Amino acid sequence: MRRIIATLTGATMAALIVPTLVTVAPASAEAVRTTQATATTAADPVSALKRQFRTHRGVKLTENTKIVGEGKKSRVIFTRRSGVLEFGRSGLVASDLTTKFNLPLPDNELKGLFTPSRTLSLKGVSYTSGGVFAESMPEGKKWLRTPGDAVSLVSAVQQIISTVEPGTLRATLAHTRAKRPGGTWDGTRTTVHSGTITLAELFRVSPAVRTMLGRKPVGRSATLPVTWKIYLGSDQLVRRVVSSYTESTRGLNSTELTYVNDTRYTGWGTKVTIKAPPADQVADFDELIGDTTRPEDPIGEIFKG
Repeated sequence: MRRIIATLTGATMAALIVPTLVTVAPASAEAVRTTQATATTAADPVSALKRQFRTHRGVKLTENTKIVGEGKKSRVIFTRRSGVLEFGRSGLVASDLTTKFNLPLPDNELKGLFTPSRTLSLKGVSYTSGGVFAESMPEGKKWLRTPGDAVSLVSAVQQIISTVEPGTLRATLAHTRAKRPGGTWDGTRTTVHSGTITLAELFRVSPAVRTMLGRKPVGRSATLPVTWKIYLGSDQLVRRVVSSYTESTRGLNSTELTYVNDTRYTGWGTKVTIKAPPADQVADFDELIGDTTRPEDPIGEIFKG
């Protein structure tokens, strides 16, 4: 599975606060009524999701990821992402997400690759503040611009099952093996669906996974099982997603990495407008100063080093 530092960089998000860039308000009474109505009109979770695709509406997201290395170096990496997703009439159109890391490393150059960062993604462009290239930014610039899906729309440690994609949600739930009460999340009782889906099928149905991997998985990678749990509220909207899979890199550094992602969705119908940062605070890669070379696989380096 390909993991490049550019991908990691672009999708990790900083805690830098710029209030003018994104406006988030609690769901209005109208939005709450619409969500409640969905509970009676939505025939299935995909229909319920599509009903949320309205201009300047969205959902809040909190995600905890644990990467466990087993083998030559037994270490654990923890990451936390939080922020908001914005929808349009056709689906996800923008995001404002912040990521922080908890690494099993002393203060050295490698640890500096995983500094907190914040990323705004919209209209095919992402803007990252903080993160791996923070010290290489030219004077007066706070945001690094990365176009398209080349570097910044996904993270090497993100939730691999993107349930805000209707096709991904439908394909994953088709592999449901069990259902049971899932407790109360975001103020609603849930039913947890659980099952397994292969990496090859996720690549086929999920734009986010295609961007993250870069190329179609083959051989043993194609059949890699991703175990998942999806918690659906009484309105059929997703409130929590837990997934896990193990990536074998024994031929490279005698390590197996297990990724466990736990994503919580709250405040469906939240009003949100995500804007690009001021142009005079934005820099491109060709404006970076100093040494901008980075390890190709920084996560692998942690467990190898």
